[in-house]
Amino acid sequence: MMSPKIPEGSWVRLKNRALFRISGPDRVRFLNGQVTNDVAGPLHEEAIAACLCSLKGKVEFLVWISALGDDLFLDGQIDQREELAARLDRYLIADDCEINDVTEGIDLIHHFDPNLAGVQSRRSDQKGFDLYLNSEASPLKPTAEIPLEDFATRQALALIPEYPNEITGNEFPAELGLDQWAVDFHKGCYLGQEVISRIKSVGKVKRSLILAHAETQLQQDSKVRTDTGAEGRVTRLIRANKKKKSLYICLIKATPESPASLAPQRVEAI
Repeated sequence: MMSPKIPEGSWVRLKNRALFRISGPDRVRFLNGQVTNDVAGPLHEEAIAACLCSLKGKVEFLVWISALGDDLFLDGQIDQREELAARLDRYLIADDCEINDVTEGIDLIHHFDPNLAGVQSRRSDQKGFDLYLNSEASPLKPTAEIPLEDFATRQALALIPEYPNEITGNEFPAELGLDQWAVDFHKGCYLGQEVISRIKSVGKVKRSLILAHAETQLQQDSKVRTDTGAEGRVTRLIRANKKKKSLYICLIKATPESPASLAPQRVEAI
């Protein structure tokens, strides 16, 4: 589903993200042993999305990682802040690096002005830039600010999963479409890699995320069936436009399309 292009110069303050600074000589090695994507790349130029998984290869956190100076910055959902901090600290054993929660002191701004500073980042259906500002610094033009709720809708329409709706700790990256843009299958070992690589070699999973619409109003966790007979449940309601019918994200029992289709499929309650 195509959304109108976000106007150049627009920006959003990502107040729903917990931000961690990871510093020290072993920062890349440490983080590469935890996440599904390759932290050794040019993260000063472009941020990457990555998963932190369980030993069984199930997604527990979806994060974005970039580099600024000699530090790595990692952000995850604010309502997973304590769990994410504990997860990172749990495996910090012999590596010479330090993890600091800087959520309160730094504002994470995502903007759409190529003439301003920032690291390229794709957090919706349109690539923008991440910019870290001191919380006391003046923001960008107030008139160009995008409400966080509106930006969250753009993310949902791009099928970017979130906790606890699509990410519950029971889904593989491929079931959420994350294998297409948040997993590097050529990097070194990390937690859950063996299972994730095995799924890649098999070539299919049993569930996938879809955008959907329905003739009747659906609720969170409503059981649904697509026109092709695939069954699943509603994970999230999306109000794409107040004048239009609601859209939904559904997790259905079907092999995902590659790449995932953003055209809404019709579903009915069962």
